[in-house]
Amino acid sequence: MIYAITVLAISWLIVYLSEKKNLLTIWFTPLSQRTKEFVIGFLILAILSTVTQLLFGYLSGVSWQLNDSITPELIFNSAFYDLKSVLFEELTFRGIILYLLLRYTGKRQTSLLLTAAAFGVYHWFTFGVMGNIMAMIVVFITTGYMGYVFAVSYEKTNSIILPIALHLGWNVINNTMFSNGPNGIQLLEAVQGQMPFELGGYSGLISLSWYLLIPSVVLVILHKFYTPQTKDFKLL
Repeated sequence: MIYAITVLAISWLIVYLSEKKNLLTIWFTPLSQRTKEFVIGFLILAILSTVTQLLFGYLSGVSWQLNDSITPELIFNSAFYDLKSVLFEELTFRGIILYLLLRYTGKRQTSLLLTAAAFGVYHWFTFGVMGNIMAMIVVFITTGYMGYVFAVSYEKTNSIILPIALHLGWNVINNTMFSNGPNGIQLLEAVQGQMPFELGGYSGLISLSWYLLIPSVVLVILHKFYTPQTKDFKLL
């Protein structure tokens, strides 16, 4: 958590020195609007993450059962881990890097793409795929695309709240509920059964297509319901 707090402090200082404005006020007000953005953003990717896990569980013959060893402390620690990692990544890639690019280059699409590319490269290290060319390509495309979606959500709301909510909704369901994170078995554990049908060599293609569909759906929602608050990005 100390890393997230440090990044937040750096973000605040950069904005204060360059704009003489309080970044926290900009990000968190009006409170009712930001609360609505958080709830909706969290639910969007929480639902899509749940559908993803159930779909791929079905395709691979997996069913889910409650972890017999689950405790409130285990769930709290896992969810807190998700929160810390999301805060660190969002404050770094959207709170600092994207803000600086949007504010000082004036190139909207270039700024969004550069941030997305950096997010994709970052996940080479967090996913441990360095050296595996095919895995690096897939991780770069899928996480980079999702990073682009998070960047668009920041640019459209002029706040870190919506990207944090989207990111957290995905991670909490994926890691804490369906136990796909680095902390092992959490709320639910997989029970391997018989696959309903043989996917053969199509499984990788299906997986990649689905993980490109998810950010595409979110992007459509963002473009339909949100418009950039300013034509040339400036703090309000």
